[in-house]
Amino acid sequence: MLDEKRTVIAHGTVATDFGVFAAHVVVDGERITGLTDDNAVLATADELIDARGLHVLPGAIDPHAHFEDPGHTEREDFTTGTMAAAAGGITALVEHPLTYPPVTTVELYADKRDMAAEKVVVDFGLWGALTGPSLPNIPGQWAEGAGGFKAFMPRSDPSYPNVSDDEMLEGMRTIAELGGLVLVHAENDALLHGNIARLREAGRTDTLAHQESRPPFVEEEAVHRVVFLAAHAGVRLQVVHTSSPVSVDLVAAAGARVTAEVCPHHLLLDLDDAVGLGPLGCCAPPLRDRTLVEGMWSRVLAGRIDCLVSDHAAYTLEEKRTGYEDVFSTPLGCQVIQETVPVVLSEAVHRRGMALDAFVRFSSTNAARILGLHPRKGTLMPGADADLALWDLETEWTIDAAAQQFSKNPWSPFDGRALRARVRRTLVRGETVFADGEILAAPGHGRFLAGAGRTKTATAVEHAR
Repeated sequence: MLDEKRTVIAHGTVATDFGVFAAHVVVDGERITGLTDDNAVLATADELIDARGLHVLPGAIDPHAHFEDPGHTEREDFTTGTMAAAAGGITALVEHPLTYPPVTTVELYADKRDMAAEKVVVDFGLWGALTGPSLPNIPGQWAEGAGGFKAFMPRSDPSYPNVSDDEMLEGMRTIAELGGLVLVHAENDALLHGNIARLREAGRTDTLAHQESRPPFVEEEAVHRVVFLAAHAGVRLQVVHTSSPVSVDLVAAAGARVTAEVCPHHLLLDLDDAVGLGPLGCCAPPLRDRTLVEGMWSRVLAGRIDCLVSDHAAYTLEEKRTGYEDVFSTPLGCQVIQETVPVVLSEAVHRRGMALDAFVRFSSTNAARILGLHPRKGTLMPGADADLALWDLETEWTIDAAAQQFSKNPWSPFDGRALRARVRRTLVRGETVFADGEILAAPGHGRFLAGAGRTKTATAVEHAR
């Protein structure tokens, strides 16, 4: 359109999924229209952004975030959560259904989608629910825009029941017919709760008792089982927040229809950190020993782990600190969405020698493909949404959550960590949403990223009959 604003991001180093090179990025309206080294384009810009000394990457895509909105907005909401995401270079995310009430019906899904659309500053999607009671609602949630459905193998929140193997298989078969994705938290419920009971009986409620209650084989057995069930059902599967190299290898051996995530805390923190952090570092799966962390990195660098995710789980400090008395009483999860990409990018590039194009695939492109958003998102090429993050990969800085975070309860397990990867500017569909430490977009700038069923409502409704 002739009246669209033209933005040129000039003189930066473009790092995208297919290479790293010097170029000006030309944006008309919401889309990238060119990558060029022709300086003549600079005179055509309505807005000229000087990216000298910076790397221009596709915005990261985080398919695993929890904002507790509605229900517990004292922890986080869609505005503060997506502000923190933007400040961390994330331009699109998918939020999970564990809100209050949990999003297990079609009506609750649609209500949450419409509410969130008025609050977000980056683009967003919502996963649907895979629980026993919600099985009949899967086709309806698919028609409302859910591209995938979340299931828990272990008990989590009583209002969001874990699934039996039979319920899992029934849900997988339905989702396979629709063409959707199943996302599974894979830990063996009986094993971990048996471990907790034995540790309690022995008087163990210290921090390391949490780690001991969920050893790697608790995850590995569940991954083995759910991969087998997914193959039987013929469904696409994403195993969320893997923390064991054995789990990753099981996923990789299953083929392209099964994918794996990893969180920053399972790449950068270990048992020594767990002791120092206490309940602030308690998550599920737990932090692992250094040998397993190194094994996870070897698989990241080999391209065997598909997605970097935050698994952002916002809790107040008061809630987390209950674990100092009894570790099994602390809510499990780490507040990390703003730090996820910076901490991993800094480690990956400067200490592990990861190529920038490989990091882009890990942090953006692969997720876009899994979500069905590529090539609209996850890459820098003409026709793609102008979702960009401008990174300073040279200046060292230190995380200070109290001073820097946009989350409602500013704390981070990475507080005090020195990095050489900092977001200077984030654009979502051509508009700057974050720059120089400030959020510049109003709530509602973000758009809903519907799954395939939203555009095939008649077909999805037919499945529900």
